[in-house]
Amino acid sequence: MATIQLTVNGKVRALDVAAGESLLDALRDRCGVKSLKDGCQPQGQCGCCLAIVDGAAKVTCATPASKCDGKEIVTLEGVPERDRELLARSFVAAAGLQCGFCIPGFALRAKHLVDETPEPSREAIARAIDGNLCRCTGYVKILDAIELYARARRTGVRPELESSGGVGARIPRYEGLECALGARPYVADLERAGMLHGAVVLSKHARARMKSIDTRRALAVAGVHAVVTAADVPGKRWYGLLYADWPGFVAVGEEVRCVGDVLAAVAADDERTARAAAELVDVEYEVLAPVLDPEASIAAGAPRVNPQHDNVLSRSIIRRGDAEAALAASAHVVRGTWRTQRIEHLFLEPECALVEPLADGGLKLYTQGQGIFDDRRQVASFLGVPEDSVQVELVPNGGAFGGKEDMSIQAQTALLCHVTKRPVKLELTREQSIRMHPKRHPLTMEYAVGCDADGRLTAVRARMIGDSGAYASVGGKVLERAAGHACGPYAVPNVDVESIAAYTNNPPCGAMRGFGANQASFAIEGCMDLLAKQCGLDGFQIRERNVLDVGGTFCTGQVLEKSVGIKKTLAAVKDAYYAAKRAGKAVGIGCGVKNSGIGNGVSEWGKCRLVVGADERVVLYNG
Repeated sequence: MATIQLTVNGKVRALDVAAGESLLDALRDRCGVKSLKDGCQPQGQCGCCLAIVDGAAKVTCATPASKCDGKEIVTLEGVPERDRELLARSFVAAAGLQCGFCIPGFALRAKHLVDETPEPSREAIARAIDGNLCRCTGYVKILDAIELYARARRTGVRPELESSGGVGARIPRYEGLECALGARPYVADLERAGMLHGAVVLSKHARARMKSIDTRRALAVAGVHAVVTAADVPGKRWYGLLYADWPGFVAVGEEVRCVGDVLAAVAADDERTARAAAELVDVEYEVLAPVLDPEASIAAGAPRVNPQHDNVLSRSIIRRGDAEAALAASAHVVRGTWRTQRIEHLFLEPECALVEPLADGGLKLYTQGQGIFDDRRQVASFLGVPEDSVQVELVPNGGAFGGKEDMSIQAQTALLCHVTKRPVKLELTREQSIRMHPKRHPLTMEYAVGCDADGRLTAVRARMIGDSGAYASVGGKVLERAAGHACGPYAVPNVDVESIAAYTNNPPCGAMRGFGANQASFAIEGCMDLLAKQCGLDGFQIRERNVLDVGGTFCTGQVLEKSVGIKKTLAAVKDAYYAAKRAGKAVGIGCGVKNSGIGNGVSEWGKCRLVVGADERVVLYNG
């Protein structure tokens, strides 16, 4: 340990810092500076932990605390109140924030820029924020917000937040002002008296048999309160959204199925101790050859990946008409194979959970997950307790995009709380997050698409296989949606589509924005362009001739009873498309549709209760 002295937002602080400890951890954990967010520690790539150190903008996760002795540090907490107000109002007025996890870093960067350059150009702003990442907004609105802030600084006129309060009126983003300043807490920002910190031990192999696990060295570390494994689970060890095929801990004698499998979890006085102890858990493996290719996975004789299900997780088939005969009679046919890659959600907030014991013997889970009722059901089953003994509170998350539908470390954190009878908070590192949570499915799609001499589609034949990884998640439904969107937003009279979700020893794949429609769109749009060339048409013409309208039939067989805007949207880009062509620009066009035409005949309904009180308050009960 070394003792350093810092000036943090005008206050002198003496801190004992460990070797290798980051400035980010020192400021968050011992100075209570929560506007700094940990998005990628120790990589220094996202800018969420930005602070001003001796007048220079620095990413604190990549700055050793031991090298900051005598430094003066400013964070958003130390920015003058007038600037804080202008920054927050500018980001909210310009709609420059969504999840908000990254925005404090942008806001402080904006303050630093405008201090040095009171009237920056848009290009200068873009250069200044080059070291900050945002997964939600696409940066345009962030540029708008910083321009607005600079103008407000020059003119002294604060940005107005439009809100009439009427039904249907635009309103400022809920808690947007606090969010922009890093004052709205995420799970990792929460603190509790007597709270312990957790860490997990993940598999080092994609496929191996766990022969033994020894936790004695970890338990011997000073400050460690518990190390739990599969043997400590009091309830059902397997859980999942649709299938209970995902173990909270892999047990001795079982196979690990991917590098995101949890083998043990540690609770200690602080995060550094917990993670160091986790490294001391000794695991003996019998390494086995992993099944990494979905085609190989479903071939005869392939090792079974998951004991709860055979290697074909799902098979979706859609057939209408006679596709083979229609292809044979078509004037033009294109055939090809399209492949898409596995894609990481890259939400900037790594997974984190906090669980605290309740006076009545139950527990309360603070989660960033996308399904609090699913979390409650699965955690209760894991602990072997009634659902009504588990309370779950959804804390605003720093991005999800489908990647936080499945549980990550909620169950393991709950077990640590259950065993220690103390609050426990467990946060994954960025590396652990990427290893553990489901991704967008990589798909291989073989297509044959035909049209007549005028370019009107006659048939689509598609064979899809998706790598769903080691656990089901919602992979079967993703491949079902891919099949349902195989024809895109086009009228096709003859359809023959089959899609398979396969288990492999890769990290799981599940929900991500688009949910299978994106991959199918990539393939069918490529086919449309190839057909257009054969027919002597351009990209707009072939799409205009085939786009669905009221009365048309989707790939699934559902008849379009009312417009969903496909034809109108295509028409809206016609002039821009041809203007670009006349100007000699490289121009393409594509159509996409999501969640239209997927009706399966099941009744859809919802229920809520609205209570109008005597005090003119309205209470909505929903869920």
